[in-house]
Amino acid sequence: MMNKRFEALDAFRGICALSVVLYHMNVLGSVTELDFFNNSSIFVEFFFVLSGFVLAHGYGSKENLNFNTFMKARFFRLYPLHFFMFLVFVILEFGKLFAYKFGGFVFNNEPFTNSAAVSEMIPNLLLIHSWTPFTENISFNGPSWSISIEFYMYALLYISIVLFKSNRIISWFAISFTAFLLMYLGSEILVSSVLRGLSCFFGGAFTYVMYKKLSHFKPSYILGSIVETLLLILVVLIVQSTFEYRSIIAPVLFFFTVLFFAFECGIFSQLLKIKPLQYAGKLSYSIYMTHYAILFCLLSTAMVLQKITGIEMAPMIETIRFLNFGGAIINNLVVIVILAIVIYISSLTYKYIEIKGQKLNKKVGADSSTEQTRISATRS
Repeated sequence: MMNKRFEALDAFRGICALSVVLYHMNVLGSVTELDFFNNSSIFVEFFFVLSGFVLAHGYGSKENLNFNTFMKARFFRLYPLHFFMFLVFVILEFGKLFAYKFGGFVFNNEPFTNSAAVSEMIPNLLLIHSWTPFTENISFNGPSWSISIEFYMYALLYISIVLFKSNRIISWFAISFTAFLLMYLGSEILVSSVLRGLSCFFGGAFTYVMYKKLSHFKPSYILGSIVETLLLILVVLIVQSTFEYRSIIAPVLFFFTVLFFAFECGIFSQLLKIKPLQYAGKLSYSIYMTHYAILFCLLSTAMVLQKITGIEMAPMIETIRFLNFGGAIINNLVVIVILAIVIYISSLTYKYIEIKGQKLNKKVGADSSTEQTRISATRS
């Protein structure tokens, strides 16, 4: 059970990441204007649920869990790419500054202002920018707001495992339920981004407990396919809707979706195991973290070309800047090309940053063990 890999859930991670890309990609007259993708930001909650589920699977039952080892592994999993993308956005701000000073060109906002203000740098580097009402949670690399929340969720998970021990399961349910209750009441005790993380992450951890208790239960292929179909229909309907308390009801549906798809017993579970979706799942963190900068560069290029040629390639409609290269057909082709670019760039960051970061974690751990052995030998 401990070594089990949930391949269907891995694929969900990739699908959710690509849906978030389409949410941020505003291309006139394309699939990006569908209600489903216009509301796909809710899939960040799905990420939290999946993370809580997977972390509870990997660490929830461990005894004598070492804090340094645990947090170091999580740090090297998240921080290298976060730091790299932060540097990318700082460089982009300097590019905006150059264009502003020497060309009088402004890309929506003046450089190093608002969400890219100098005062937001330290909170971003410390990954605390989504935790306080005094910092901009959507700053520099916008998607990093959820990484800010998730990183410290790991520490809270560790505390719950060590502090509550046999009552850790109760604590996970209590944390999730309390966060949902505060959201329902509109409480401002904690900022909304923290409540989103607490409710979904620890709800995901509790969902794993339910999965473990039901692990002996194996639905038939027909029953599994029916339930999976119904769950996916409900997910689509709720994601594309805008009803009140959607932010509470959608994560609860995500709990049931993750729980059932973890059994991998129906037709859609098998479809989710195809190589392209597994590949997207593998690249999901890179897709999520890199796409914002790629879209910014493409949009900025379109704005420059619009100014030079006079052709409206980046029209502002209400408060949203769109890309437009002609009719619906060409714009949908542009969407496909952009997705291909995002996936290609993500494959590079996965290989040269994510994997390197994980190797660095092992190297640091090995070096520490060697040094500790040396010190012990010296003392002997």
